[in-house]
Amino acid sequence: MMDSMSSPPRSQDGMVVLTAVILLLILVTLVTLTTGRLKSFEYNILLNSQNYQQAFSSAEAGLSHAMSRLKEDRTWNGNTINTVLPGQGEYSVSASRQTIARLSAEIELITLVSIGNSPDAQSELTLQQQAIQYSILANPPDVPLIVAGGLNVSGNFEVAANPNGGGVGVPLSIWTDTDVDMNNGSGTTCGLQEFSDGNCSSSPYSKKGFQSLDILDNDPNFPDDLMEYLFNTPEDEWPTLKADAQLKLSSCDTLNAGSVGLIWVDGDCSLNANAIVGSISDPVILVVSDGDITMNGGAEINGLVFSFRKPTTAVDFEMNMIGGARVNGILASNHPVGQSNGTFNSVFDAEVVESLEQNDAFRRIAYVPGSWRDF
Repeated sequence: MMDSMSSPPRSQDGMVVLTAVILLLILVTLVTLTTGRLKSFEYNILLNSQNYQQAFSSAEAGLSHAMSRLKEDRTWNGNTINTVLPGQGEYSVSASRQTIARLSAEIELITLVSIGNSPDAQSELTLQQQAIQYSILANPPDVPLIVAGGLNVSGNFEVAANPNGGGVGVPLSIWTDTDVDMNNGSGTTCGLQEFSDGNCSSSPYSKKGFQSLDILDNDPNFPDDLMEYLFNTPEDEWPTLKADAQLKLSSCDTLNAGSVGLIWVDGDCSLNANAIVGSISDPVILVVSDGDITMNGGAEINGLVFSFRKPTTAVDFEMNMIGGARVNGILASNHPVGQSNGTFNSVFDAEVVESLEQNDAFRRIAYVPGSWRDF
């Protein structure tokens, strides 16, 4: 009787078990819900990250498209380009232009803005990058023969003037920072028509014993750095210009009428008789660094020839154009010429000079370092 009264009722045992089960179910439910929320949160993070990457990639594609457009069409006005990338998103890219001065020339600063979107349009990103558009020839000269440091006329030369080099109707043949003494040698300057007719020596502007106003010598405005004046690159930074060249050669042996663009030659440049380099519509800018220039009978170069002596070089170099060989366009030197009785002939050609200004072979597009931005 006493033993049966001391045992707890079985109904209480069941209640305890039921309560424990319920608490366990509640705990499992809470854990499940928490895990679900965490998984959902992780999924959203992953989705946002994916959308961001797709929007970023789309915006980057827009910048690349804009740069390609600039390289193909130098006159692109920057109007908006909208492009859908199937399965990857879309972008909208535009550009604005600004003219700025750098050293001796003006260049165009182009700001590219690209807006990229993810495929679901839930993520948008804007990128900005600046580029510069410039011409290798910063200041196209209006005179056929330019010499820094002295022009010794003990040798022979024949120069056909720019008829408007000194102003409308004012011919200009030679530009130099020192004196041109026409009392020695057999130098002659003349008009383009006289040169074409073979009458340069019989109908000259300037000749031995007489110097006309077509020769601008002792000019105080002559540039201190001819390379910088011509190419917007100081002469002590010449490797920059060399790096920009389409061809880097050790001689002129491979040059021909199909050659075009900026060509850099280290050492002597010699052309065979009747060789033609470049053309009127596709001329060359030929930089001959620390070397002599020899052009044999009938050889012609269409474009600009620059005889460049490096700042660390003390040796004199010469030009020798034999038997009617000549440069059609511009002949320039940053060192004295004619010291060894060399011959040099230059004929101003307005069409060649215009091609030097307009031909895409002489135009460059480059990103501005440090200008990349994201918002």
